Amino acid sequence: MAQLITRKFLLILIFLPLLNFVGYAYAQVHPRLFSSPLGNAVSAEFEPYSTYVQGVLFEGDLGRVGNVPVTQILSEPVQNSLVLVGFSLLVSIVLGLLVGLLSVSPRTKRMSTAGLFVLSAGSSMPGFLLGGVLLAGMVYLVFFSDATSTFLPISGYGLDEHLILPVLVLAIQPTLHLAKVVAGLLENELQKDYIQVARSKGLSWQRLLWSHALPNMVSPILVTIGESVRLMVGALVIIEAVFIWPGIGRIFLFTIGLRLDARPPGVYFGNPPLLAAIAVILGAILLLSDLLFSVLANVVDPRLSQTKDELETAVA
Repeated sequence: MAQLITRKFLLILIFLPLLNFVGYAYAQVHPRLFSSPLGNAVSAEFEPYSTYVQGVLFEGDLGRVGNVPVTQILSEPVQNSLVLVGFSLLVSIVLGLLVGLLSVSPRTKRMSTAGLFVLSAGSSMPGFLLGGVLLAGMVYLVFFSDATSTFLPISGYGLDEHLILPVLVLAIQPTLHLAKVVAGLLENELQKDYIQVARSKGLSWQRLLWSHALPNMVSPILVTIGESVRLMVGALVIIEAVFIWPGIGRIFLFTIGLRLDARPPGVYFGNPPLLAAIAVILGAILLLSDLLFSVLANVVDPRLSQTKDELETAVA
């Protein structure tokens, strides 16, 4: 366990500074990428990276956009994005486990062909595609009916019905991915000898599932949940843009000059300190979630650590 945690922390210490440098350099070394639709390059001059790093390390200054500190710009969007990812992860875990368990027949102890097709296709479908379909459908319903507005908000922020569509779209691919893994693990576990022995004793399906099969599946399920976080962060930028969710994903798009509303780039456009900070934050979410779920997987299944120790002893 100690070796696992040490290795993960080393990765964090290596990759976060690297992401910071890449984000800053991308904005500063390639100014031709940061130009307006009229071809006018961004004229602002920024301090060298070494000076920026000194400010971060010794003064805690992450830079500024105009006269506004980067920390002030990002504090609320980061909270908004974490809220969206948190609710989406909760929905994904609950529905993914439920759908995965229901996909395996108690009679045949195997996943149906239709279930396998749906889970495989759904787990590979980008969430933003579903989001586009939902938005188009709701808008057309308003056009061709007497309704004056959509039955769910299609944009904006709020811890109410505004959460429903972004959470649904962000969670759909991770949910089906988790369900596919859970169904596959359960199907494989039910074919093992100890399960056959338990079945011969006349145990009920619920007892067989909860007392025998599921405890041996917890560790790979936790690893898959960690993968779900990566899928969500990867889709976060597009989902926030589609639903106009005021999170870090939308700020990232503004910083690299991409806007879905076709407006000219704003004040965030091509700002190296801002892009460097966003790269670090997104990377930190991915790396810390990987650390968390890897540790949890080892805690609930000590056999993982034991297997590694046995291998190291055998090599020695």
